Amino acid sequence: MQQSITYAFGSFRLDTVTQILCNEESCISLTPKAYRLLLYFLHHSGRLISHEELFDRVWDGRIVEDSALRLVIYSLRKILGDESKSPHYIETVSKRGYRFLAVVVIKGRNQAAKASEIRQPDHRSKVPVLPTGHNYTQELVELHEAYQQASTGERRLVFLHGEHGIGKTALLNTFLANVQHSELAVLRARCVQMSCVAEPFLPLLEALERHCRESNGRLIIERLNQIAPTWLYQMLNVLDPDDIAKLQQKVSHIYTGRMLREGADFFERLSQNATLILMLDNAQWSDEFTLDLLNFLMFRCTAAKLLIIVSYRPCEVGLGVRRIAEMRAELLRHGLCQELSMQKCQS
Repeated sequence: MQQSITYAFGSFRLDTVTQILCNEESCISLTPKAYRLLLYFLHHSGRLISHEELFDRVWDGRIVEDSALRLVIYSLRKILGDESKSPHYIETVSKRGYRFLAVVVIKGRNQAAKASEIRQPDHRSKVPVLPTGHNYTQELVELHEAYQQASTGERRLVFLHGEHGIGKTALLNTFLANVQHSELAVLRARCVQMSCVAEPFLPLLEALERHCRESNGRLIIERLNQIAPTWLYQMLNVLDPDDIAKLQQKVSHIYTGRMLREGADFFERLSQNATLILMLDNAQWSDEFTLDLLNFLMFRCTAAKLLIIVSYRPCEVGLGVRRIAEMRAELLRHGLCQELSMQKCQS
Protein backbone atom coordinates (compact mmCIF):
# COMPACT_ATOMS: atom_id res chain seq x y z
CA MET A 1 0.00 0.00 0.00
CA GLN A 2 1.29 3.45 -0.88
CA GLN A 3 0.50 6.58 1.10
CA SER A 4 -0.77 9.40 -1.08
CA ILE A 5 -2.20 12.84 -0.50
CA THR A 6 -5.57 13.76 -1.96
CA TYR A 7 -6.82 17.33 -2.35
CA ALA A 8 -10.62 17.44 -2.32
CA PHE A 9 -12.54 20.47 -3.58
CA GLY A 10 -16.09 20.75 -4.87
CA SER A 11 -16.91 17.44 -6.55
CA PHE A 12 -13.27 16.84 -7.49
CA ARG A 13 -10.29 15.12 -5.92
CA LEU A 14 -6.67 15.32 -7.06
CA ASP A 15 -4.26 12.49 -6.26
CA THR A 16 -0.64 13.64 -5.94
CA VAL A 17 0.87 10.24 -6.70
CA THR A 18 -0.96 9.61 -9.96
CA GLN A 19 -1.57 13.30 -10.84
CA ILE A 20 -5.07 12.20 -11.79
CA LEU A 21 -8.11 14.42 -11.25
CA CYS A 22 -11.42 12.65 -10.62
CA ASN A 23 -15.04 13.48 -9.96
CA GLU A 24 -18.08 11.21 -9.65
CA GLU A 25 -18.27 10.68 -13.40
CA SER A 26 -14.72 10.38 -14.74
CA CYS A 27 -10.96 10.68 -14.19
CA ILE A 28 -8.41 12.51 -16.28
CA SER A 29 -4.62 12.39 -16.28
CA LEU A 30 -3.41 16.00 -16.15
CA THR A 31 -0.53 17.34 -18.20
CA PRO A 32 2.51 18.26 -16.06
CA LYS A 33 1.88 22.00 -16.42
CA ALA A 34 -1.85 21.76 -15.68
CA TYR A 35 -1.07 19.61 -12.63
CA ARG A 36 1.49 22.09 -11.28
CA LEU A 37 -0.85 25.03 -11.82
CA LEU A 38 -3.80 23.31 -10.17
CA LEU A 39 -1.66 22.14 -7.25
CA TYR A 40 -0.39 25.70 -6.72
CA PHE A 41 -3.97 26.97 -6.72
CA LEU A 42 -4.93 24.30 -4.16
CA HIS A 43 -2.03 25.32 -1.90
CA HIS A 44 -3.13 28.98 -2.05
CA SER A 45 -6.92 28.76 -2.12
CA GLY A 46 -8.67 32.09 -1.50
CA ARG A 47 -5.56 34.21 -2.14
CA LEU A 48 -5.10 36.49 -5.13
CA ILE A 49 -2.12 35.14 -7.10
CA SER A 50 -0.44 37.44 -9.59
CA HIS A 51 0.63 36.44 -13.09
CA GLU A 52 4.24 37.05 -12.07
CA GLU A 53 3.97 34.67 -9.11
CA LEU A 54 2.50 31.93 -11.30
CA PHE A 55 5.27 32.35 -13.88
CA ASP A 56 7.84 32.19 -11.07
CA ARG A 57 6.38 29.16 -9.29
CA VAL A 58 4.81 27.11 -12.09
CA TRP A 59 7.14 28.03 -14.96
CA ASP A 60 10.20 28.24 -12.66
CA GLY A 61 10.81 31.87 -13.58
CA ARG A 62 11.26 31.18 -17.29
CA ILE A 63 10.22 33.99 -19.63
CA VAL A 64 7.07 32.90 -21.46
CA GLU A 65 4.19 34.68 -23.13
CA ASP A 66 1.05 35.56 -21.14
CA SER A 67 -0.82 33.41 -23.62
CA ALA A 68 0.89 30.32 -22.18
CA LEU A 69 -0.71 30.97 -18.79
CA ARG A 70 -4.09 31.79 -20.34
CA LEU A 71 -3.98 28.55 -22.32
CA VAL A 72 -3.41 26.40 -19.22
CA ILE A 73 -6.09 28.35 -17.31
CA TYR A 74 -8.49 27.70 -20.19
CA SER A 75 -7.60 24.02 -20.15
CA LEU A 76 -8.18 23.73 -16.41
CA ARG A 77 -11.51 25.54 -16.61
CA LYS A 78 -12.63 23.18 -19.37
CA ILE A 79 -11.64 20.16 -17.26
CA LEU A 80 -13.42 21.56 -14.19
CA GLY A 81 -16.49 22.62 -16.15
CA ASP A 82 -15.95 26.17 -14.93
CA GLU A 83 -17.14 29.41 -16.53
CA SER A 84 -14.95 32.51 -16.51
CA LYS A 85 -17.97 34.85 -16.20
CA SER A 86 -19.52 32.98 -13.25
CA PRO A 87 -16.68 30.92 -11.81
CA HIS A 88 -16.95 28.30 -9.09
CA TYR A 89 -13.23 27.50 -9.05
CA ILE A 90 -10.92 29.92 -10.91
CA GLU A 91 -11.73 33.62 -10.71
CA THR A 92 -10.00 36.12 -13.01
CA VAL A 93 -9.13 39.43 -11.34
CA SER A 94 -8.62 41.86 -14.20
CA LYS A 95 -4.97 42.89 -14.73
CA ARG A 96 -4.00 41.44 -11.33
CA GLY A 97 -4.13 37.66 -11.48
CA TYR A 98 -6.31 34.73 -10.41
CA ARG A 99 -7.98 33.47 -7.25
CA PHE A 100 -8.99 29.86 -6.52
CA LEU A 101 -12.42 30.03 -4.93
CA ALA A 102 -13.18 26.52 -3.68
CA VAL A 103 -12.59 25.28 -0.15
CA VAL A 104 -9.78 22.69 -0.21
CA VAL A 105 -9.51 19.69 2.11
CA ILE A 106 -6.26 17.70 2.28
CA LYS A 107 -6.72 14.01 2.92
CA GLY A 108 -4.30 11.15 3.42
CA ARG A 109 -5.36 7.79 2.04
CA ASN A 110 -3.91 4.47 0.99
CA GLN A 111 -4.23 3.43 -2.60
CA ALA A 112 -3.15 0.28 -4.42
CA ALA A 113 -2.70 1.11 -8.08
CA LYS A 114 -3.50 -1.69 -10.52
CA ALA A 115 -2.01 -2.03 -13.97
CA SER A 116 -5.50 -2.25 -15.46
CA GLU A 117 -6.43 1.18 -14.14
CA ILE A 118 -5.75 4.50 -15.85
CA ARG A 119 -2.17 4.64 -17.07
CA GLN A 120 0.26 6.42 -14.74
CA PRO A 121 1.85 9.59 -16.12
CA ASP A 122 5.62 9.69 -16.56
CA HIS A 123 6.09 12.62 -14.15
CA ARG A 124 4.70 11.78 -10.74
CA SER A 125 5.68 12.51 -7.16
CA LYS A 126 7.31 9.76 -5.15
CA VAL A 127 5.54 9.73 -1.79
CA PRO A 128 7.02 7.52 0.94
CA VAL A 129 5.04 5.29 3.23
CA LEU A 130 4.24 6.61 6.69
CA PRO A 131 4.23 4.12 9.59
CA THR A 132 1.28 1.72 9.56
CA GLY A 133 -1.67 2.96 11.58
CA HIS A 134 -0.61 6.62 11.47
CA ASN A 135 -2.27 9.34 9.41
CA TYR A 136 -0.53 12.65 9.91
CA THR A 137 -2.82 14.69 7.67
CA GLN A 138 -3.06 17.60 10.11
CA GLU A 139 0.73 17.81 10.38
CA LEU A 140 1.00 17.93 6.58
CA VAL A 141 -1.61 20.70 6.46
CA GLU A 142 0.34 22.74 9.02
CA LEU A 143 3.61 22.25 7.15
CA HIS A 144 1.94 23.42 3.93
CA GLU A 145 0.52 26.46 5.73
CA ALA A 146 3.96 27.34 7.08
CA TYR A 147 5.37 26.97 3.56
CA GLN A 148 2.70 29.30 2.18
CA GLN A 149 3.52 31.92 4.82
CA ALA A 150 7.21 31.66 4.03
CA SER A 151 6.42 32.04 0.32
CA THR A 152 4.98 35.50 1.03
CA GLY A 153 8.23 36.67 2.64
CA GLU A 154 7.31 35.89 6.25
CA ARG A 155 10.06 33.60 7.51
CA ARG A 156 8.83 30.65 9.56
CA LEU A 157 10.43 28.02 11.80
CA VAL A 158 8.73 24.72 12.67
CA PHE A 159 9.91 22.52 15.54
CA LEU A 160 8.89 18.95 14.65
CA HIS A 161 9.39 16.51 17.50
CA GLY A 162 8.54 12.91 18.30
CA GLU A 163 10.17 9.71 19.44
CA HIS A 164 12.37 7.48 17.30
CA GLY A 165 10.41 5.61 14.59
CA ILE A 166 7.29 7.77 14.86
CA GLY A 167 7.58 8.84 11.19
CA LYS A 168 9.20 12.29 11.21
CA THR A 169 11.44 11.53 8.23
CA ALA A 170 8.60 10.01 6.20
CA LEU A 171 6.39 13.00 7.01
CA LEU A 172 9.05 15.43 5.77
CA ASN A 173 9.65 13.34 2.64
CA THR A 174 5.91 13.40 1.94
CA PHE A 175 5.80 17.16 2.46
CA LEU A 176 8.71 17.74 0.06
CA ALA A 177 7.17 15.42 -2.54
CA ASN A 178 4.06 17.61 -2.60
CA VAL A 179 5.72 21.02 -2.72
CA GLN A 180 6.85 22.35 -6.07
CA HIS A 181 10.47 23.43 -5.70
CA SER A 182 13.74 23.54 -7.59
CA GLU A 183 16.84 21.58 -6.55
CA LEU A 184 18.50 24.66 -5.09
CA ALA A 185 15.43 25.53 -2.99
CA VAL A 186 15.91 22.73 -0.43
CA LEU A 187 18.89 22.25 1.85
CA ARG A 188 18.45 19.21 4.06
CA ALA A 189 21.09 18.71 6.74
CA ARG A 190 21.31 15.65 8.97
CA CYS A 191 23.03 15.54 12.36
CA VAL A 192 24.77 12.43 13.67
CA GLN A 193 25.65 11.43 17.21
CA MET A 194 29.35 11.95 17.91
CA SER A 195 31.52 11.17 20.91
CA CYS A 196 33.89 14.04 20.14
CA VAL A 197 33.25 17.77 19.85
CA ALA A 198 31.59 18.49 16.49
CA GLU A 199 33.00 20.97 14.00
CA PRO A 200 30.97 24.22 14.05
CA PHE A 201 28.14 24.22 11.50
CA LEU A 202 29.06 20.65 10.48
CA PRO A 203 25.61 19.43 9.23
CA LEU A 204 25.07 22.56 7.13
CA LEU A 205 28.59 22.39 5.69
CA GLU A 206 28.10 18.75 4.69
CA ALA A 207 24.74 19.50 3.06
CA LEU A 208 26.21 22.42 1.11
CA GLU A 209 29.18 20.33 0.03
CA ARG A 210 26.80 17.71 -1.41
CA HIS A 211 25.13 20.47 -3.44
CA CYS A 212 28.51 21.71 -4.63
CA ARG A 213 29.26 18.27 -6.09
CA GLU A 214 26.01 18.12 -8.08
CA SER A 215 25.52 19.23 -11.68
CA ASN A 216 24.46 22.75 -10.67
CA GLY A 217 27.02 22.97 -7.87
CA ARG A 218 29.07 25.67 -9.57
CA LEU A 219 26.28 28.16 -8.86
CA ILE A 220 26.44 27.39 -5.12
CA ILE A 221 30.25 27.67 -5.14
CA GLU A 222 30.08 31.08 -6.82
CA ARG A 223 27.51 32.34 -4.33
CA LEU A 224 29.51 31.06 -1.38
CA ASN A 225 32.65 32.69 -2.76
CA GLN A 226 30.83 35.98 -3.08
CA ILE A 227 28.79 35.99 0.16
CA ALA A 228 30.30 33.45 2.57
CA PRO A 229 33.96 32.79 1.72
CA THR A 230 34.67 31.45 5.22
CA TRP A 231 32.13 28.69 4.55
CA LEU A 232 33.63 27.87 1.17
CA TYR A 233 37.05 27.66 2.82
CA GLN A 234 35.74 24.66 4.79
CA MET A 235 35.11 22.84 1.48
CA LEU A 236 38.46 23.12 -0.29
CA ASN A 237 38.08 19.64 -1.80
CA VAL A 238 35.39 20.98 -4.19
CA LEU A 239 37.77 23.64 -5.57
CA ASP A 240 40.69 23.50 -7.96
CA PRO A 241 44.13 24.88 -6.93
CA ASP A 242 43.62 28.24 -8.68
CA ASP A 243 40.32 28.82 -6.87
CA ILE A 244 41.92 27.89 -3.55
CA ALA A 245 44.72 30.40 -4.07
CA LYS A 246 42.23 33.21 -4.83
CA LEU A 247 40.06 32.23 -1.86
CA GLN A 248 43.02 32.32 0.54
CA GLN A 249 43.52 35.98 -0.33
CA LYS A 250 39.94 36.72 0.85
CA VAL A 251 40.03 34.63 4.03
CA SER A 252 42.83 35.67 6.33
CA HIS A 253 41.05 34.95 9.61
CA ILE A 254 38.21 32.51 10.30
CA TYR A 255 36.19 32.63 13.49
CA THR A 256 32.69 31.43 14.31
CA GLY A 257 31.26 34.93 14.66
CA ARG A 258 32.20 35.76 11.08
CA MET A 259 30.88 32.41 9.86
CA LEU A 260 27.59 33.07 11.68
CA ARG A 261 27.13 36.43 9.97
CA GLU A 262 28.21 35.22 6.52
CA GLY A 263 26.04 32.09 6.82
CA ALA A 264 22.99 34.18 7.66
CA ASP A 265 23.68 36.49 4.69
CA PHE A 266 24.12 33.49 2.39
CA PHE A 267 20.86 31.74 3.33
CA GLU A 268 18.94 35.00 3.16
CA ARG A 269 20.27 35.68 -0.34
CA LEU A 270 19.17 32.19 -1.42
CA SER A 271 15.66 32.94 -0.14
CA GLN A 272 15.19 36.34 -1.75
CA ASN A 273 13.53 35.22 -4.99
CA ALA A 274 12.41 31.64 -4.30
CA THR A 275 11.27 29.99 -1.10
CA LEU A 276 14.14 28.19 0.63
CA ILE A 277 13.34 25.14 2.77
CA LEU A 278 16.11 24.56 5.29
CA MET A 279 15.75 21.27 7.19
CA LEU A 280 17.78 20.01 10.13
CA ASP A 281 17.10 16.32 10.88
CA ASN A 282 18.07 14.68 14.18
CA ALA A 283 18.73 18.13 15.61
CA GLN A 284 19.05 16.66 19.12
CA TRP A 285 22.65 15.85 18.05
CA SER A 286 23.35 19.23 16.48
CA ASP A 287 26.27 21.44 17.45
CA GLU A 288 25.24 24.66 19.16
CA PHE A 289 26.70 26.85 16.40
CA THR A 290 24.25 25.44 13.84
CA LEU A 291 21.30 26.01 16.17
CA ASP A 292 22.54 29.53 16.96
CA LEU A 293 22.61 30.29 13.22
CA LEU A 294 19.01 29.12 12.75
CA ASN A 295 17.95 31.19 15.75
CA PHE A 296 19.82 34.21 14.40
CA LEU A 297 18.13 33.83 11.01
CA MET A 298 14.69 34.04 12.62
CA PHE A 299 15.49 37.35 14.35
CA ARG A 300 16.86 39.10 11.26
CA CYS A 301 14.64 41.93 10.01
CA THR A 302 14.94 41.68 6.24
CA ALA A 303 12.23 39.96 4.21
CA ALA A 304 13.09 36.37 3.31
CA LYS A 305 11.12 33.51 1.81
CA LEU A 306 12.56 31.09 4.33
CA LEU A 307 11.06 27.99 5.97
CA ILE A 308 13.22 26.28 8.61
CA ILE A 309 12.19 22.86 9.94
CA VAL A 310 14.00 21.49 12.99
CA SER A 311 13.24 17.80 13.54
CA TYR A 312 14.36 16.19 16.79
CA ARG A 313 13.68 13.71 19.59
CA PRO A 314 12.82 15.55 22.82
CA CYS A 315 13.53 12.49 24.98
CA GLU A 316 17.27 12.65 24.27
CA VAL A 317 19.67 14.22 26.77
CA GLY A 318 22.41 16.58 25.68
CA LEU A 319 23.46 20.11 24.75
CA GLY A 320 21.45 20.02 21.51
CA VAL A 321 18.12 19.32 23.23
CA ARG A 322 18.77 21.99 25.87
CA ARG A 323 19.65 24.57 23.21
CA ILE A 324 16.52 23.67 21.21
CA ALA A 325 14.39 24.16 24.34
CA GLU A 326 15.93 27.60 24.87
CA MET A 327 15.38 28.53 21.20
CA ARG A 328 11.79 27.31 21.23
CA ALA A 329 10.89 29.29 24.34
CA GLU A 330 12.46 32.48 22.99
CA LEU A 331 10.97 32.20 19.51
CA LEU A 332 7.52 31.31 20.84
CA ARG A 333 7.52 34.47 22.96
CA HIS A 334 8.05 36.49 19.79
CA GLY A 335 5.59 34.48 17.68
CA LEU A 336 8.36 33.37 15.32
CA CYS A 337 7.89 29.61 15.43
CA GLN A 338 5.36 26.81 15.79
CA GLU A 339 5.46 23.28 17.16
CA LEU A 340 4.34 20.00 15.63
CA SER A 341 4.28 17.06 18.00
CA MET A 342 3.97 13.60 16.48
CA GLN A 343 2.28 11.14 18.84
CA LYS A 344 1.51 7.47 18.55
CA CYS A 345 -2.12 6.66 17.73
CA GLN A 346 -4.01 5.42 20.75
CA SER A 347 -5.65 2.04 20.23
